[in-house]
Amino acid sequence: MWKLVEEFDKKKWNEFVKKNGPLSGRFLQSWEWGEFQKAVGEKVERWSTEDDRREQKRTDGVASLIIRQLPGFGEYAYCPRGPIVKDDFSTALKALSEIVDPIIFFRFELLTSFHRGEEMSTHKTNKTFHKTIDLQPSHTWITPLELSEEKLFESLHKKTRYNIGLAKRHGVEVCLNEIDFDSVWPIFVETGSRGEFRLHPKDYYQKMLRTINTEYCRSFLAVAVFEQKPIAVNLMLDFGGVRTYLHGASSHKYRSLMAPHLLHFELIKDAKQKGFSFYDWWGIAPSDQPNHPWAGITRFKKSFPGREVVYAGTYDFVRKPFWYKVYRLARKLRRMSS
Repeated sequence: MWKLVEEFDKKKWNEFVKKNGPLSGRFLQSWEWGEFQKAVGEKVERWSTEDDRREQKRTDGVASLIIRQLPGFGEYAYCPRGPIVKDDFSTALKALSEIVDPIIFFRFELLTSFHRGEEMSTHKTNKTFHKTIDLQPSHTWITPLELSEEKLFESLHKKTRYNIGLAKRHGVEVCLNEIDFDSVWPIFVETGSRGEFRLHPKDYYQKMLRTINTEYCRSFLAVAVFEQKPIAVNLMLDFGGVRTYLHGASSHKYRSLMAPHLLHFELIKDAKQKGFSFYDWWGIAPSDQPNHPWAGITRFKKSFPGREVVYAGTYDFVRKPFWYKVYRLARKLRRMSS
């Protein structure tokens, strides 16, 4: 039975997510990510379920939900990269979505290819499932870190190896220690203005760095420096044995120095030294879409060794069909007018 929880052993919650959550994006269900969402103004609810048949109750599922208001319609619940359960996903999903009330729909993300939609399309109730736009990357590139540093370097694309050497020869250095956010914010603004990613407000990143900073889950900045000036910066997040590359920005003026190549390789080496198992590049273009907006950054990410991981994407479990239809129509009209 799912229960709304106000207090929970944070270590126990995070360990459950680490053990049972997806390889990519498990940090979205971490306790710290929920606290960060609260810090930026989101309404967060945490739910858990236990196996009551055991003498010692065992946690069977957790779900950190973001409850969002649709003006004029009501609320919906969004469970990024979740819910996370040990056993039957569909049964747990249905039970959870029906107890979180009142909502128009329950938005969730399928975590494995096993749940790609067979059960969704054959559901025989008036509560239906709809595929919606993916909110988290459905395709990503993962670099396993079991190889030695030498083998990892040898596995790089030869042009990437050359670019790392070029950056070093020109005196580019990498800093992974405490970094003043104000000193790198102009690089984020410059990169955002080039249209390479959608920029959040400045305090969004500042709150992330302040809030997600525990022994279990940590966000941090990594900077490439040339002549004592930051020229490339990455926003990273460590959780559950995975280091994730959330955002990157670089100076167009110093693009010939190939700083991002060196920056990422140093981050990979550092992750390996700290005992992480994987480096998640957090989003690539699908291989069958050569003209995808992410095609360029995908080529860069795939120049590092790894494998593609694909998720089924984001779905809506409809609780109130009439209002859901109105919501979808309003969303369509808004996009047509923008």
